[in-house]
Amino acid sequence: MVGTTGAAGAVAGTYRVIEVVVAVVKSVEVLDPYSGTVPMPGATLTYTLVVTASGPGTAGGIVLTDALPANTTYETGSLTLNTASLTDAADADAGDVGVTTPGTVTVTLGDLTQASPALIVTFAVTID
Repeated sequence: MVGTTGAAGAVAGTYRVIEVVVAVVKSVEVLDPYSGTVPMPGATLTYTLVVTASGPGTAGGIVLTDALPANTTYETGSLTLNTASLTDAADADAGDVGVTTPGTVTVTLGDLTQASPALIVTFAVTID
């Protein structure tokens, strides 16, 4: 009802659904203490996560999290985003290790679109 006139009002609209797919591909490289590739105590595991978006829209506020593997120790200072070093602390850069979420690597990637370049996050741990 509109005012005291008894008139009626209606609103019509259109909703457009846009699908955006964010993909993460994770790989690991193993380097054991004897320059081999055996996952043994003392071996270094270097993880690489490649993040891409596809589809016509924008994926907003993307935050990548990856739990550190059990029975490993994070290698201090090994966190990178597109080869740029990130500090391990929660500070002005995009990443932290174990601060936002204990035992987890966290990297804020922001908004992603199909036109965004692939984002590459790396970090290393040592098998205990």
